[in-house]
Amino acid sequence: MPTTFASKCTDAAKCGGNATCVAGVCVPNPGADQKAVVTDPFKDFTVAPDPVALDCVDKTLDVLLKDVKGPATVTMWGRIDRFGGGDYTVGIEVAVFKAADFHPEVCAGVADFDARAACFVDDAKVGKPLATALSIDPDKAADAGLDIPGRKKPAEMCVKHLECMPGYDCQKKDIDKICQKAHGLYAIDNVPTNTRLVIRVRSPKPTSKWHTSYLWDLVPFADRLDVKGADTQPTKYVGKDTIRTNPTIVGDGQWTLVPNTLGLGSITEGNGVLGGRIRDCGVAGGRRGWAIHNAKVALGVPAAGLAFFNDNEDNTVPVKTSSATDVLGRWAAVDVPAGANRVAGSVLIDGKVVPLGGVDVFVIPDALVIVSMPGRIPELSK
Repeated sequence: MPTTFASKCTDAAKCGGNATCVAGVCVPNPGADQKAVVTDPFKDFTVAPDPVALDCVDKTLDVLLKDVKGPATVTMWGRIDRFGGGDYTVGIEVAVFKAADFHPEVCAGVADFDARAACFVDDAKVGKPLATALSIDPDKAADAGLDIPGRKKPAEMCVKHLECMPGYDCQKKDIDKICQKAHGLYAIDNVPTNTRLVIRVRSPKPTSKWHTSYLWDLVPFADRLDVKGADTQPTKYVGKDTIRTNPTIVGDGQWTLVPNTLGLGSITEGNGVLGGRIRDCGVAGGRRGWAIHNAKVALGVPAAGLAFFNDNEDNTVPVKTSSATDVLGRWAAVDVPAGANRVAGSVLIDGKVVPLGGVDVFVIPDALVIVSMPGRIPELSK
């Protein structure tokens, strides 16, 4: 994976004004009213009393893994999330790469636009995935052993997403909220733990309206796997080593909605989008990364627009007056030049600006690259 991004600053003086140099990127300082807190995904992202865990910031993976014990491989499973509107995420290809073996930069020099686009999804060029799978219709979850029998069935009344079967959301219909089909499901066995990964999700159909997406630099820590049991794991994998990971894909509608809302028009052909959720480091041997509310974000190579959102997970329209992450930790940078880049962030804790470090990424043309930082593995409630 490329790490050729050149730092833009060395100290705050280089940034000028109200900004801090974080990992070589000038990040705007949070305002006095933007105190950082973490939110609990199992309680509808309400503010938690837990402190913001930042002990992983600026530490190498070797240091973070020094005392981590657990299985060498795990079954990765989950749903293909959809950012914004679109069809059910069924028939979507999920490919897991070792980050060290994934080289999208080899396609950057291809002159012809169509040939370059094809290169980025050509595994003979960018690198062979460890494994792939196609997402299935959640109505067939029981046949594949991906159901959780204790969850509420389709069309049953519900209060929260977590009550419904995998692949279903608790959504309003008429005056009630019921479990409704929303997302395709997948599972991939023998995924290595304690390893930096890239997860690609794309439609195999050339005429689809999905943009290829990449979940970037994810690490399945062997001591932060799913809680074992029939309430938390699919039927086929109860009692086994699993980690629920929900890659996200984006459709044409959302691809145009965000830049239009920001007054930018469309995303320049050949540019891409960066986005994700700012998450803390989690707790070793315990919870994974929880979303950080009121985090600031910046890029080494700036985007045409930086978007933040409100506190409603079902609402993906940017709030133009927002300048920091919502309770879901969400942010998006649109119309970003392709190539090496770096995402950095900062938060306000006890009245002091605290750096969140940075993550090197490669922006892939006409694709969404998703970063979860500084915690490399998210805690998921759905």
